[in-house]
Amino acid sequence: MSENIISKAEFVKHPKEDGVFMKHFFSSADNDRLNNLEVKIEKGSQISPHVHENSSEFYYVLSGIGEFLIDGKWISIKQGDALKAPMGMEHGLKNTGDDLLCVFSTFSPATR
Repeated sequence: MSENIISKAEFVKHPKEDGVFMKHFFSSADNDRLNNLEVKIEKGSQISPHVHENSSEFYYVLSGIGEFLIDGKWISIKQGDALKAPMGMEHGLKNTGDDLLCVFSTFSPATR
């Protein structure tokens, strides 16, 4: 299998957040420009507000509804929305719906 195709990545529990699972794809081990992952957030769960001092984070909402913390405000999000958390800005995600909130996340430059 080519190192350019990942077909068996598995979800793992977020190390700090209950009800949050991540599937890592390409990472800083592959290059220094970006890393990305798929994130599933269960009903009523969240990724608590946090800051990435050295990376911007970009999200694409694959499914579900929720809220995105940016500029100190929680903003409603839904499938098809694209979100940006600039480097050094506090942000978070929470699932406010009845189904999974699934997002694809990319960091640039790659997180370490």
